[in-house]
Amino acid sequence: MPFTLGRVQLSLLPRDASPAPSARTPVASTPVASTLPNIAFSAYPVPTRYYYNPYDAPRNNLELVRETVSACMHARSEAVSRGMFHLYRLRPSRSSLGIQSPQRELLHEHPIERLLMQPNPLLDMSDILELVTQWLDATGNAILLKVRDAEGIVRELWPLPALNYDIERGDDGLPQFYRFQPTNTRVPLSEIIHIRRPDLRTAPLFGHAILSDMIESARADAAIRLFQERYFANDALPHAVLKWPEGAMLTQEQMDDLRARWSQQFLGPRNAGSLAILPDGGQIDVLSAQGKELDFRNSKQDLAETIMRAFHVPKIALGDVDGVNLANADTSYRVFLRDVVDMLLGRIGRALTRGLAREWSNDLVIAHEPILAESEAELMARIAQLKEAMTIDEQRAMLSLAPLPNGAGNRFVIAGTMYDAHWQRI
Repeated sequence: MPFTLGRVQLSLLPRDASPAPSARTPVASTPVASTLPNIAFSAYPVPTRYYYNPYDAPRNNLELVRETVSACMHARSEAVSRGMFHLYRLRPSRSSLGIQSPQRELLHEHPIERLLMQPNPLLDMSDILELVTQWLDATGNAILLKVRDAEGIVRELWPLPALNYDIERGDDGLPQFYRFQPTNTRVPLSEIIHIRRPDLRTAPLFGHAILSDMIESARADAAIRLFQERYFANDALPHAVLKWPEGAMLTQEQMDDLRARWSQQFLGPRNAGSLAILPDGGQIDVLSAQGKELDFRNSKQDLAETIMRAFHVPKIALGDVDGVNLANADTSYRVFLRDVVDMLLGRIGRALTRGLAREWSNDLVIAHEPILAESEAELMARIAQLKEAMTIDEQRAMLSLAPLPNGAGNRFVIAGTMYDAHWQRI
């Protein structure tokens, strides 16, 4: 099936037409039993083959991405775009103290690792993350298309617009195809990575946009900007009105000529202070707008704060330093990275794990590097833990010192207590 993405012509093969698996082809996912109950879909009053989202209007939301809303969305997406993902293999391991924990092994040469570095020839991973974050904020959904080679291996990822699409269910009631409008393009679920922002108010299988939660604030902010634009474009009041006594007859040609002569003689800063002499019976009324009509400072400030709270963006991320000092700026931005950016990167990583890593093996995971910079206290604590995990001879070797005689250096010192190589207290 041909699929056009901009100027790129893609081709998708249905499952039954895919080539035979080879040694490098990912393992097939386990089919879902057809006897699963049709839960979470009873909200639809009439049985339908398509699932849609009646609670959000993505196209209307996009019209309000301006000013403060746009600044907050870009602050979030630019912070998320700094994330880096890697492919790991989980291996069970047991420490010297007998504590079992999974050990992550980085797979450098795996096709997925190369895909995470360069998703497609036009976009790198930072571009993909920035687009995914903005789609999630504006529509609650972000969709990535998987493009495979002749052997069935995913070689490229492309972002798709999450504006108008339905989800077509199979006989078991679970999603089977994504149908995109207005082109009516039908894409199998296996070729889609769908990242959602879940919410109890949204329809099943769809996400809910942050912008939908503060739509009225966004509209009010846009209305204030529009009023100011029209005011300064002289859409409010004329500067003066020329009047004649009732009954005076002026033709349209005379009025146009008088308006042109008046503008030529008195309009502009060079003609300021000129003396005006009107014909007999003429009168001029000067109009001036009240200054309070333009005083939207408090209203705009309240709306901006409401929008920033909805997006969980601190003022310092938008360059606002009013009431901000070094201490609370650093704290607020670290909380933003920890509770917003890191959480969103984790959600994207889990979606990539389900859509990519699980095609190969269940012990593969895709995770992001820590986004939060390590503080000096945390670094020193980690170094102290590492030091305790090294024997005395290993610590001496780092200082170019010889081992202690008679194996006395093959010991650990933890919290002032010495242990031998078998972790027996000495």
